[in-house]
Amino acid sequence: MTPHRRSTARLGAAVLLATGLVLPAAPAHAEESVVDIAVDVVGTRLAAGTTDKIAVVKVSNHGTVTPDLIAIDYTARDFDYSKVRIDPLLDGCDVDGDEKDDQWNCPLRGDQIPGPGETVEVPLLVFKTTDKLTEPYRTTLAVGVVPWNEGKPLTDANPADNADEYEVELSTENGADLTVVAPDIKREISLEDARAGNLAGAPLNPGDKTVVLAYLDNQGDSVISNITLRMTVPKGVTFDGIQSEECGFSDDKRNFLCPVDAELVPHEPVVVILPVTVSAGVKAPVTLSGGTVSVSVGVDNGPPSEGQHSALPWFLHKASVGSALRREIDESDNADDFAVVVTAAAAGGGGGGGGGDTGGGQDDGLPVTGPKAGLIGAIGAFVLAAGTVLFLTTRRRRVLLVTPGDEKPTD
Repeated sequence: MTPHRRSTARLGAAVLLATGLVLPAAPAHAEESVVDIAVDVVGTRLAAGTTDKIAVVKVSNHGTVTPDLIAIDYTARDFDYSKVRIDPLLDGCDVDGDEKDDQWNCPLRGDQIPGPGETVEVPLLVFKTTDKLTEPYRTTLAVGVVPWNEGKPLTDANPADNADEYEVELSTENGADLTVVAPDIKREISLEDARAGNLAGAPLNPGDKTVVLAYLDNQGDSVISNITLRMTVPKGVTFDGIQSEECGFSDDKRNFLCPVDAELVPHEPVVVILPVTVSAGVKAPVTLSGGTVSVSVGVDNGPPSEGQHSALPWFLHKASVGSALRREIDESDNADDFAVVVTAAAAGGGGGGGGGDTGGGQDDGLPVTGPKAGLIGAIGAFVLAAGTVLFLTTRRRRVLLVTPGDEKPTD
């Protein structure tokens, strides 16, 4: 792996972690302390014309407490290193396996650890070491997590989701490969600040307005002509102030569907920004689960031409009918879940400033004790501006913004 590739990927990896770590929650207070850390890996299939790809390791906290360390273990079983290698892209990893780097043990500490009900997305670089494949190559990667506290491993309530094996495939197919990451929502952020890359807002309270973000990156080798975006926000949260004839909403304003006529060139990531409101009736502190975002690919126009760039529309409209899609290379990373972390207002109680329906939400989340210091300030402001839109900060960024009366993309 070249020093340039590693340094660039590491910088992007730090930003990816920041997208999920702006404001982690403190441990929940419950009648019984439950430790339950889970792991899942998506995005390990590469298109024929792609040299590398960032897979996503999702570390979730389904328990009621936050450990002070989570160890992620990677084992590259039977990898042919003349064809493919991986790099966890995390600092502090212990490597065992001599020159083959068969095993990695990587720690998540402090603000990198998800609070109860939260998930962090950890980058994992998969890269080819040959360009001479004539048939698909498949191998197995084992990934596991172990929670620790005060220097001792903790007993996990559900060890079945602590580890699994995942197939890594170098395919011989060409096609688009869309990756979606939706970070948890933890702060009050205006549309203007989101567009400017300033994500270091105040802790999110009942009644507050904020934004939901979804980062999209075409990691395949073919251009995408259009996409269909589907998003659901948790109960107690509603989409706010979006006016578009082409996009549809459910009656309760929690479900959003929009076909977008856009051209997504490989490695030209975009971010979707949607305004939302937290109901004033939500009883905080609470972590509201149930947020989802998924994107389906409409048309694959083959490899990009020289100098071709992603052309986003001035407004959202129905996707045009085009040629049939030649298969999306890896559908495992076309969707992501997110939570909304709501903190009690400083004056106490669950009431807040702003509108929103007064519907429930208080019964759908894990109570938490409130925020602790997160990655704010420099990193928080750095997130969008530096190209958080997914992973590689050297890639050009465009913003797809859906707002009342202003649906222009911003470079």
